[in-house]
Amino acid sequence: MTVSPFARINSSRSLLLYLVIAAVLVTLIAGAGAAIATHDSGGERAHSAPASVSYSLDIDAA
Repeated sequence: MTVSPFARINSSRSLLLYLVIAAVLVTLIAGAGAAIATHDSGGERAHSAPASVSYSLDIDAA
């Protein structure tokens, strides 16, 4: 009977596997923390127009 590779990984108790998974999770968490820490929106929404700019349509101009 052939065991699928995913079943073998799932049933594995390898210390190396645990260390690799832990390293990946630490890297993802550190990257997310760095992205949050370096993000600077200046207190404004990133995609909003400045207060002095109006994008209202001028319907009477046509």
